[in-house]
This record gives sequence, structure tokens and C-alpha cells, in this order.
Amino acid sequence: MKKALYIFASFGIFAALLIFPKAAAEAVKAGLIMCAQMIIPSLFPFFIAANLLNELGASKLMSNALAPLGARLGISGHGVSAFIIGVTGGYPLGASYIAQLRAQGLIGRDDASRLIVFCNNSGPAFIVGAAGVGVFGSAPVGFFLYAVHILAALIFGVIICPKAPCDICYDEDIFSPVSLSAAFTASVKRAADSMIGVCSFVVAFSAINGVLDAMDITRSIAGELSYRLGTELSWCTALLAGILELGNGIGSMAGLAISPINLALAAFILSWGGLSVHFQTFSMIAGTDIKTARYMIGRFLTALIAAALALLGAAAIF
Repeated sequence: MKKALYIFASFGIFAALLIFPKAAAEAVKAGLIMCAQMIIPSLFPFFIAANLLNELGASKLMSNALAPLGARLGISGHGVSAFIIGVTGGYPLGASYIAQLRAQGLIGRDDASRLIVFCNNSGPAFIVGAAGVGVFGSAPVGFFLYAVHILAALIFGVIICPKAPCDICYDEDIFSPVSLSAAFTASVKRAADSMIGVCSFVVAFSAINGVLDAMDITRSIAGELSYRLGTELSWCTALLAGILELGNGIGSMAGLAISPINLALAAFILSWGGLSVHFQTFSMIAGTDIKTARYMIGRFLTALIAAALALLGAAAIF
């Protein structure tokens, strides 16, 4: 039954592309521009740096330094380093880093499956630059959203997400015998492969968004939501766009005022990440035994926590 539905959906997408080729093409162009202007400049250097840490064995050094803190939080030292890399580099760098740790046997399957839920986050470049300055015209708002983003992930990962007692463990053979030139070459190649995958999903979901807009599906659903929730049409449109793709969702909020409800929406979209980011994550961990059963639920709960924190915090600050 599922296979039949997938086949039917595939035919539906193919038919929509034939009916609305111009809308799809324009959306693809917009997606490519987003990749060139925002995603590649902000992510590619971090991908190289994170890969280089693993290649040279620096991830083990970080793990040893962070092991005492991780033990208090019920997270391995590698888990703490993955969280730090995730919240500084942005989606889906955390997932890529965790997949490499698991492939090298530095973390267990259960630990990796738990970490993938809350260590894969958006970074300051996008939240402060695109959401704060780009949408709301305010860097302080961007830093507020970034703080909410980190706090929501920590609340879910440390307090809500089930965890086992974590002993302080240290890696013995810290540094890799790989030469710097070999490590750098491998890191750049892996980063390039990752960026191709990330940008492919961004462009694909931009095309889907464009076709849905051309078919007036997004506007119709947004109109119904706006009527039932008593919110602005643009608010509901941004919510629907953000469910599919992070950049389009945040970009659709342009023009909305700085208010608790609007900041809550931005926080929700940023922590949810969009289906595009989720598929990017799945592509990063493909080939590993990391379980994804709790991933979608975990991201949704984290997004709800972020929205609640933003709503309460914005009411007190702005």
C-alpha cells in the first residue's frame, strides 16, 4: 500500500512539473541563489574544519577535555563536542560529525541515535544574519533567537530525552598518524560531497514550494489556518513554508513585526529545521546504524519548546 502511494505521489510531482514548469524553474533559481549567497559560504568552511578535526584525531582531544562536563549531563565527551560543533556550524554539520564519530567507533549506536536529535542545530550565521538582521532588521533579535535555539536543544537533550548514566571515559590514542596534507585533502573532498547533497535538497524543496505556490495549495491551506487560528495570512504562509524548507520559511517572514508571536514562529521554524534539513540529515547518516525512529518527534518537541521559550522571553524583553 505504501509503495503504491509513493508511486502515485511521484506521478503527481511529475505531472505538476509538466503543468507548472516556469514556477518550478524560478524556484530552482531561487534555491541556487540561496545556496550560493548563504548556505555554501556559511557551511562549507565549517564542514572542512569539522572533517579536519576528525581526520587529525582532534575530536578525541576535545572529547577528553569535555568528558567531565559530559558525565554530569549524561552525555559522552564526544557528545558535548558534537553539540558545540552543531550549534556553531549549523544544519546538518552536527549530523555529519556524529556520523563520522559513529563510523570510527568513537560512540555507540544508542548514544549516536540520541545525539542526532539535539546536536544537529542551526548556527549563528543563519540565525543572527538571516533571521535576526535579514527578517527583523535587528541583530539583538537574532542573538535572542540563537540563545532560545541553544536552550531548547539543551532542555530536550539533557532533561527530556532518555539517557543512561555516563562514566568519564578517555581516549588513549589521541592523535592520528595521517599527514596534514592528506587530512586536509580528504576533508575538502568530503566537505564538497556534503555540500552537493545539502544544496541538492535545498533546491529540490525550493522547487516543491514553488509548485505548491503555483497550484495555490499553500495559500489555500494558509488561508484556512489563518481563519481558524485568528492569525495573519503571512504568518501561516511562513509556517507552512518552514515545515518544508528552513530558508523559505524564515524568508517568508520578511515584513512581520517584532512581536512575541512572530518570534515564537521564527524559533519554531529554526528548531524544526524543515523536511529539507531532515532529509539532509538522513543522507549524512546513511550507511551507519544510527536509528532515526525518534528523530522527527524529537525535532518537533524541540521546536515546541523553542516556541514557548521565545514567546515567554520576547514578552518580557521586547
